Amino acid sequence: MGDGVASSAQDAAGTGVPVVPPQTEQSQRSERSGRSEWSKPKGTALGTRPFDPRRAPFYYGWVVVVAGTIGAIASLPGQTAGVSVFTDDLIATTGLTRLQLAIAYLIGTGTSGVLLGAGGRAIDRYGSRIVALGAVVGLASTMLGLSVVGPMSTPVGLIVMSIGFGCLRFSGQGLLTLASRTMVAQWFDRRRGLVTAVSSAFVSFSFAAAPALLLVLIDVDGFRTAWRVMAIVLVVVVGTVIVVFYRVSPEAAGIEIDGRGRTAMPAAGDEQAHLVDRPAVVVGTDADATRFQALRDIRFWALTIPVAALSSTGTAITFHIVDLGAELGLTDDEIVRVFVPIAFISVPVTLSTGWLVDRVTPLTIAAVMAGAQLVMYPMVGMLDTTWGAVIAIVTWGISQGCFSSLTSAAIPKVFGRRHLGAVSGAQMSAMVIGSAIGPAFFALIQSLTGGYRPALWISAVIPAVGLMLAVESLRRHNR
Repeated sequence: MGDGVASSAQDAAGTGVPVVPPQTEQSQRSERSGRSEWSKPKGTALGTRPFDPRRAPFYYGWVVVVAGTIGAIASLPGQTAGVSVFTDDLIATTGLTRLQLAIAYLIGTGTSGVLLGAGGRAIDRYGSRIVALGAVVGLASTMLGLSVVGPMSTPVGLIVMSIGFGCLRFSGQGLLTLASRTMVAQWFDRRRGLVTAVSSAFVSFSFAAAPALLLVLIDVDGFRTAWRVMAIVLVVVVGTVIVVFYRVSPEAAGIEIDGRGRTAMPAAGDEQAHLVDRPAVVVGTDADATRFQALRDIRFWALTIPVAALSSTGTAITFHIVDLGAELGLTDDEIVRVFVPIAFISVPVTLSTGWLVDRVTPLTIAAVMAGAQLVMYPMVGMLDTTWGAVIAIVTWGISQGCFSSLTSAAIPKVFGRRHLGAVSGAQMSAMVIGSAIGPAFFALIQSLTGGYRPALWISAVIPAVGLMLAVESLRRHNR
């Protein structure tokens, strides 16, 4: 899309005003009866159950932020931080080598990435609540299935673990995360960047603390019990949050975006009386980019390559974190603790970039993120030195801090809200595929060279490409 189209998409999406359908016989009857057609759009049945958000004394979007944050945190079992601590137990239990397990991770995660585009379109069609609930059930079922794995031959082990990793990644890292982020982004326009940044800050702290907490849970009664406990909590607690508090969009709930206006409360029995003949909910504008248009826009790749690069290399580092620590002469506890200072740096950066993305082009943030990764990757190989550890932690924190604004706020700002699930799904698909390739690539390089440092240097090529695309996009679209 050109500048004018993208700009109009951004401006129109920010108004939150629905396209008014032409008057029909039913709408004329509604006006004669004194009711506004906008007060009961189709889809409100889902947006007002089990309770009506319009009854809240404040803008319901703030409830959505809390619920969406809980949903994103609940995706932990499908995230690398939640999988990596089970790696050594899976190797010992299944009999697979580290490289073979990494290959299974590659196959499963890659398959998840390919399927995720359809997941994004499902969010646009069915809504975040239905998709998120299905993801929770799938994630819990997968953990229960993996909790009973045992010794297997290499071919059987590769097949079983590929399917297991695929289901973990697709339901957790993919659908649950995407549905939660998309829902939050749909409810805000003027403060979308800051709101998503605050949400991501809580998620970052949770993920940073996760490896140490999961190790404690595993030590209590083994990895099998740990997975079963998480599955039960996921269904009972998170499933309830999704069913009760998730809402697709403000339009579906009869509320204007950002709470700029509210519709009249429905009269008693109004919900059932007009359920069949309500016009469709309209989100965004006709100028919003489709998935096909976004994929042909250089700005999409300038925003996507830096986050895909961090997903790939960050996943690889986290997946092999214990083995990397052994190579550098660090104990398991020492190497795992590196995530805590990274979180303390990434959180203020996340809040800062969230504030900035509401005011400047996200392409600038993409360039900063790519540049930080160019420094970070070689320095991770020097975590055993004081200065190397400081530089690695700072640049990793900066890179992680830019991640949220580019994955949550940048896409709706540049390409609009109407096809947000599909466009964000394409970005998420690239990230998931990158996270699939990273661990296997690092395992391959380690098996060939005996270390992870060459893999870190080679991986710096991807953010270098992202930096060039961001600079070129800024030159073409200086806004």
